[in-house]
Amino acid sequence: MGFYREIFYGLKHLRCFDVKFSLWSALEFARGEIFKRERMPLPKLVQLEPTTKCNFNCITCTRKSLSKSRLNRDLTVQDFHAILGKIPTLKVIKLQGLGEPLMNQHIWKILEYGKRRRIKFSTTTNGSLLNLPNVEKLLKYFDSICVSIDSINPETFEYIRKGAKYEDIINNLKLLVEIKRKVKVATEVGVNFVASHLNYHEIPDLCRLASKLGLNFIYIVEVENWATPKEKEYYQQSEFIRDARKVKRKIRRLILDAREKYRKLAIYHKDSNRRKPKCSWCFSKCFITVDGYVTPCCIRMNPEVFNFGNIFEEPFNNIWNGEKMRKFRLSMMKDKANFICDQCPD
Repeated sequence: MGFYREIFYGLKHLRCFDVKFSLWSALEFARGEIFKRERMPLPKLVQLEPTTKCNFNCITCTRKSLSKSRLNRDLTVQDFHAILGKIPTLKVIKLQGLGEPLMNQHIWKILEYGKRRRIKFSTTTNGSLLNLPNVEKLLKYFDSICVSIDSINPETFEYIRKGAKYEDIINNLKLLVEIKRKVKVATEVGVNFVASHLNYHEIPDLCRLASKLGLNFIYIVEVENWATPKEKEYYQQSEFIRDARKVKRKIRRLILDAREKYRKLAIYHKDSNRRKPKCSWCFSKCFITVDGYVTPCCIRMNPEVFNFGNIFEEPFNNIWNGEKMRKFRLSMMKDKANFICDQCPD
């Protein structure tokens, strides 16, 4: 029931996947989440990787395992044009992948072209580039901006995010909210928090800080294993994941208490319950890598492990409703063996 509870909570706050919607759009989104078929209409939402460059070296990031041909690569304006041309149904794009989105050297041209096509943009950023004059321009283009903050303890934060300064990120977040109020835009601003046994106790203080700063939302994600059992990293991460699952009830309790206390703050929760077969990713949306590979989701994004095809090499509909994708959907609907998703999110 956790999945549907979060859907209804999202509808209550008229907000789904980092973009504020009208009630009609939110209901339409929920419909796409729940009704599933082997063949599906082209998606209205994708998560698109704008770059694999980053100015941090976070200890948990899998970016460092990228091959040289895929590392430090930007999505070009021409590639962005091609994607919109191949998926004419697109209305919402989340710009996020293994890199820091705002480091894409073509970011402003991409955003400008997307806005002319009436695309709603959202992103999750490490917050380091949220400074003047970037902030005013970002608020013009993005419907939602989320900053990753996995700890509000400066020492812990800087240990996890090598190269970051906690005080700088918080000051940038304050500036973002201040400019948002000054220019009177509807852009939603919030934070993303990956919860585990090491930091779950910080949830009350995080909510207090978010309320004080005047943020719109917090997105709390229970830590996930980004690897599959066919990758050696899966077993390296499994012990940490098992320890994190021991506090899942405590995480849920803290979130429920925070929702009761901070009613104006939307506090979303992505829990650690088994997601197959109810996961909706391959039915309503997909992840597209910086080099064009279509993968199952934003967690199973490594095209060298599994992909459905490359959008730059064939028509997108051949990928979206091709044999490989249809078989994948059937494995989800009927809960058949599927090495990509069977253990998710563990």
